Amino acid sequence: MTETFLNSFYSRNDKHYCKRITLSVSIIVIFRILISCIEPYYIDMAGYVAWSKYLAIHGPSQFYSMFHVVYAPFFQYFLWFTGEIANLLSVTFGLHAFLIKLWSVLFEFIGAWLIYVLSKKAQKPEIGIIMAFIYLINPGVYINSSIWGQFDSIPATMLLGVIALFECKKNNLAALLYLVAVLTKPQSGLLLPVVLYLYFKDFRVDIRSFKRLAIVIVTGLLLYYAIVLPFYNPTSLADKIPGFIDPLYWLFELYFSSVKDYPFATANAFNLWFILGGQIQPDNLPFLGLSYIVWGYILTAAAIIYAITCLVKGKASLYSIAYSSYLVLFSTFFFMTRMHERYLLPAIIFIALATVFENKHLLLFALVSFSVFINHSYLYIISFEKVYWIDRWDGFAILFSFFTLLTYVLSIYQGYRAFIRPGKCLKGEYYDWEDK
Repeated sequence: MTETFLNSFYSRNDKHYCKRITLSVSIIVIFRILISCIEPYYIDMAGYVAWSKYLAIHGPSQFYSMFHVVYAPFFQYFLWFTGEIANLLSVTFGLHAFLIKLWSVLFEFIGAWLIYVLSKKAQKPEIGIIMAFIYLINPGVYINSSIWGQFDSIPATMLLGVIALFECKKNNLAALLYLVAVLTKPQSGLLLPVVLYLYFKDFRVDIRSFKRLAIVIVTGLLLYYAIVLPFYNPTSLADKIPGFIDPLYWLFELYFSSVKDYPFATANAFNLWFILGGQIQPDNLPFLGLSYIVWGYILTAAAIIYAITCLVKGKASLYSIAYSSYLVLFSTFFFMTRMHERYLLPAIIFIALATVFENKHLLLFALVSFSVFINHSYLYIISFEKVYWIDRWDGFAILFSFFTLLTYVLSIYQGYRAFIRPGKCLKGEYYDWEDK
């Protein structure tokens, strides 16, 4: 079936191949533009539009003082630029929201291109382009950007770009792009174990390596200051610590503030804690002798160790990197407390890439995408009734939290069969679709 599908779409000797690709891309672009006209999730988008207008009129210097904004500063540049365009054209709220949505859609196309580029590098261009197209029309992806109006696809694409740079042996550039991803959305920091492993796995104790490390540290600091300083306001410690350190502390203070906003075991995320009654319950409440948050740290740490084991056992091949990244992002969503519904979205792009190497992951790709879609959709629908928090024991939410649990268990199993105890059809670095 797979072979027939590929042959019908792609043939190296097919003179109409370029026309098919161009037509497919054009149809997808039109489709994504049209669905981006759908009404967004108002609570989030109202804030984005207000921030966008303020930045265009007043600039960034007092932005974080004027609003209670817990979003990272790099995303504000997108809103600032959009606000300048909106003011110039005097657009309505709806069109302003549409323009903001287009940033995420643009990055999803970049993400799809990266899936293809990495697949081509792995000599799998045929299935790579198929997965790139499927990613672009995936309901689990466009519900977040084209409909809801969130921007999780932006850091997700950046994180895949980080992996691409590591594959090209551009470790310092990869580290710098990772910094930008974290400055776009702090949840990007969840992939830190994979990034650290990839950066240091071939690190040699010599002058040249330490020189490169020093260069990336200095360059990273300069990049950090360039992004943060326009938004920076002195903190409460400004008079107690050196001036050049306070901007660094400012970001930590901002992120810690954001974490405190929703101190719940789960904040509308269909994960383990929803099943166990943690929805909008303080995560410091006791649970089986500890607390939700402590259990979250323990389970997440164990899951990350497992994911890194898959990475090491897979000899840090592109396949094992993609799958391990997927496991890290899924595990943190499923076990950590204070998770929101949209934090699972970045996992989709990594399982899409992993599917290029093993067609059995198509099932995971579909299941995870559905999990993201149904979690977003339920909240989106009830928001029209001015309901923004799901009830603690909501039957629908608990049912699909179990669905996410089953998907996670299958993800652990497939990682085990692929890298720790490879099955008969998982020989070598990856499984060849065309050999099926």
